[in-house]
Amino acid sequence: MFRYLPWAREGLFVFLRLVLAVGLMEGVRSGYFAGLLPFYAPEHLGLGPAAFTLAFTFHQLSENLSKTFGGLLAERVGFGKTVSLAAFAGFLTLLLTPMAHAAWLLWVLAVLWGLSMSTLYPGLMTLASRIAVPGREARALSFTLTLVMPWVGIGLVGVGQVAQKEPEAALTLLLAAQGVTLLLALSLFPFRIPIPQKAREPYPLKRLLFFLPAGFGQTFAPALVSLFILRYAKEELALEPIALGGLLLLGGGLAFGLLPFTGRQVDRRGYRFALVSGLLLLALVMARLAFTPSPGELALLAALGGLGFSLFLPGWNGFLARNLPEENRAAIWGGLMTVEGLGVALGPAVGGLLWETLGIKAPFLAGSATFLLLSLFYTVLFWRMRWN
Repeated sequence: MFRYLPWAREGLFVFLRLVLAVGLMEGVRSGYFAGLLPFYAPEHLGLGPAAFTLAFTFHQLSENLSKTFGGLLAERVGFGKTVSLAAFAGFLTLLLTPMAHAAWLLWVLAVLWGLSMSTLYPGLMTLASRIAVPGREARALSFTLTLVMPWVGIGLVGVGQVAQKEPEAALTLLLAAQGVTLLLALSLFPFRIPIPQKAREPYPLKRLLFFLPAGFGQTFAPALVSLFILRYAKEELALEPIALGGLLLLGGGLAFGLLPFTGRQVDRRGYRFALVSGLLLLALVMARLAFTPSPGELALLAALGGLGFSLFLPGWNGFLARNLPEENRAAIWGGLMTVEGLGVALGPAVGGLLWETLGIKAPFLAGSATFLLLSLFYTVLFWRMRWN
């Protein structure tokens, strides 16, 4: 069985425990902010939507803006220690939530929790790249993300179902889950990410600039339409939310199913074609969505979107794994994740402005243009420069 995995057998058990710990924390976080607070905050804390939505905004900003420093801590202080700190901060936030009758207290708890979680993804992705079997780096990174992200939906749906009827029971459920996570994290307390030997030749820092366009654009383009996709689907495409969910499930399922094959191709033949063609497919899908496709076309577009994402994800991860410097990799990865977070933060505001000034199709066309420009940029870059 181990020969089919993209991670080395040595250290795999510790790595999978870390993946589980990060996944559980993601589930608790989404369950808390999106599943619990909309029901718990008005009824038990006397706080309105502005207060608890701002808590989430402050949480996200504190996490994303500190990921460079968080990555440095994960690698230098010890990843087991920073994971334990994040688990403890989450547990403390949940424990003190019933006392947060003032909005500022809820915001302070959210910010402290966000700061503690800034170490998780830079550390986890760096570790995944370090223990990857040589030649399987793209699959190792892509599969790591696919093991963590489903917990976001599990936490949201599971806690939301309980919270709408019994908010206090939902908080107890979150405390229990976070308590288990804290115990799991403490069992990993001594763990440190392996530090490679220093490179003989200095890494050209200007090369880092070439990662920034895709880092920002890959989140900015979909974020342009993220907040009004339900309304667009209903008013322009005559789709109910459940039908839209079915299309998203089709695209996501296809992307996940193709990932072992596209990841293998990236590891064997390189990341260039996958990265460029994935971006191009996503550009075409967003462009066609702007012009009211038929139901049959929507299913085809969902499939093409899934194919595009299954190409882009291992292509991007392969690009990073083979070209990021080994020294301070977690800190640099954290910096890229901050750029990705800026795309998430700015996209909805720009999309809303485009919708208001140019019409509801404009954000889709802008997203398509973003993906297309990225595809052209990396085509030219790979043609002009020689990357290992």
